[in-house]
Amino acid sequence: MIDGIIAPALRDIEYLAPCAPYPQTQSGIVAGQNSLYRYSVPTEEQPTLSIVDYIPDYNGNFINPGYYKLALSDNKEFLYLIESGELIAIIPVFKLAENQSELKKYRAKESLTKSEKKELKKEEKKTKVQEKFKKIIDEKYTKTGATPQKREYEYMNASIEYIKDGRYYLIMYEKGFLRAWGAIKIAD
Repeated sequence: MIDGIIAPALRDIEYLAPCAPYPQTQSGIVAGQNSLYRYSVPTEEQPTLSIVDYIPDYNGNFINPGYYKLALSDNKEFLYLIESGELIAIIPVFKLAENQSELKKYRAKESLTKSEKKELKKEEKKTKVQEKFKKIIDEKYTKTGATPQKREYEYMNASIEYIKDGRYYLIMYEKGFLRAWGAIKIAD
């Protein structure tokens, strides 16, 4: 008698499990679909930009007032305006400035003698090893929940200014020895 009661319910598989009990990706976004992954923002440490006014675009949308992260793309052609992990705007860079003393260190490798090149390579290897150790230590700190070590200070600044003559917002990005300027033209 028990066989007759259980058997009809087990025969119908769609009745038992029509779909998975929960979705595979719970947020609905696969890891590579987020716009920040596609445009590859280099690091999470970016300067904060404070926008006071609504900034309209030509499609009738607005950039709301608030605090945004401002990031420079890897190829240094665009500034990314980011709000809580979401890409809000891509701003073209029209001027880029780099600190000359830092650039001389990187670009003067061709004019160095062989012994100086060897010393420079040794220094670069040492810094790479130190960065690897810092990364491993930081991962251990995050796993254990302990407070991480203090990082070296890197100067960061982001500012926005309205230019009445051209009716655009001038955005300045500074991080380390890089400076970039971008503009957002507003709708008439």
